[in-house]
Amino acid sequence: MIKHLAFILLTAGLACAISGPADAQPPKAAPPQPMRVAMLSDGGTFGDNSFNQNCREGIEELLYSGTPIFVQFVETLSPANFERKLAVFAERDYRLILGVGYRMAPAIQVVAAEYPRTLFACVDGDFDEIPHNVWALTFQVDECAFPAGYLAAAWADRQDPRDPAAAWIGGMDVDSVNQFVVGFQNGVLHFNQAKGKAVRITGGHVNSFEDYEAGKALATRYIQEGADVIFGAGSYSGNGAIAAAHEHGKWAIGVDTDQYHTLVDQQGVILTSCLKRMDRAVQKAVTAALDHQFWGGTRYVGNLANHGVGLAPFHDFDNQITAELKMELQNIQREILEGRISTGWPPPAQPPAP
Repeated sequence: MIKHLAFILLTAGLACAISGPADAQPPKAAPPQPMRVAMLSDGGTFGDNSFNQNCREGIEELLYSGTPIFVQFVETLSPANFERKLAVFAERDYRLILGVGYRMAPAIQVVAAEYPRTLFACVDGDFDEIPHNVWALTFQVDECAFPAGYLAAAWADRQDPRDPAAAWIGGMDVDSVNQFVVGFQNGVLHFNQAKGKAVRITGGHVNSFEDYEAGKALATRYIQEGADVIFGAGSYSGNGAIAAAHEHGKWAIGVDTDQYHTLVDQQGVILTSCLKRMDRAVQKAVTAALDHQFWGGTRYVGNLANHGVGLAPFHDFDNQITAELKMELQNIQREILEGRISTGWPPPAQPPAP
């Protein structure tokens, strides 16, 4: 009897040892490590309500949606530090390093060659030859600036028919800004030609993206000279220009992001904004790196066709902008897409001086 009981207990013990507790679960695999991403500005802050902030918000949207990334944001103010800062993250095995701004391109060219297994992307990056591990993120902003110029001219003519005028405020005198300027100017001229009007256009650069007061002062000067609509194409300096329009009871057109949402104190004067969807472009770079489909050695071009650029909603002015003008703006954008309207960018090459 004792032997029989011992056998039963032994058998039961073996069964428990083999099967384990009834609620036991197999060990879970460790979650994959998030991809490490660094984003470095080439000047200014990520809270500039314009260029840099738009790029940061694109990455933050990915974080909020649960995309498996770990991100470092670095405000790099001096070009002398660009290469060193880029190399720090490459040395730490960051998978993707995003440079925000054209001034970052030369440093990326150097560091990308030193770290060929690291991926880089550069917003507004201009490269003679794009390295195999670099994706240049560029935008045809003239395609949205042209209809913005047309709108500015139409609004100026409506508000000040005796002497209508529009003005632009640029940051640095570089292609990424002048592309906005040329499109805007030619949009004004297109309105004049189409309507038989004579809206004046003027403007200038403050030679900085971070000088709010300089942008404000230059815009104030143009307003005193008769400008009715101000186009602030200079990041934080452009924000100052929009503030001047607000202070003097004029109107403004924003740039890069929908500045109706970022410049809330000036909402009442912002007709629209030229959208440069850098947020979407940096998202494309991150997801491409995650999916092992990174387009290194190539150039992404955001344009009207792929919604990489465009006009923001009219917001507070939606009921004041006529259906006829809205249709004209839609037709202009369609004709740009079809190649029937030239924005004037790039401008024709100038012959060398004798």
